Amino acid sequence: MSVHPIHHLAIGTDAFNVAKKFYGALLPALGFDLVFEKDDAFGYQREGFEIIVLKGKSIKEDLFDGERRVGFDHLALNADSRATVDECAKILDDLGADIDDAPGIVSELGDDYYAMWARDPSGLRIEVVHQG
Repeated sequence: MSVHPIHHLAIGTDAFNVAKKFYGALLPALGFDLVFEKDDAFGYQREGFEIIVLKGKSIKEDLFDGERRVGFDHLALNADSRATVDECAKILDDLGADIDDAPGIVSELGDDYYAMWARDPSGLRIEVVHQG
């Protein structure tokens, strides 16, 4: 089975209820299905690609510090195995990239969710994940 190369895109918004209406109308029209809805986040999926919208704070001029912000939160890329996640972490480390979270199981997302997070040269968060 073919897996979409992008696992998900997370977007922060400070207009959460408006965003729910906006994406709730737009994404189903494009063939996306609602896959989860919480008080502070919701997600739509199509062909293995998920768009997640998070309740966020207004933009600050600092780098990601664990607080949800408005705008791009992170891009998650699918890996075909845990070994590939580990390999990507090594490649990025060898390049001198900042590694936010080393490869490991993210239990709050499931026992089969194995991921790592790093920064691109501009400080944007990139996740590499193998699930399943």
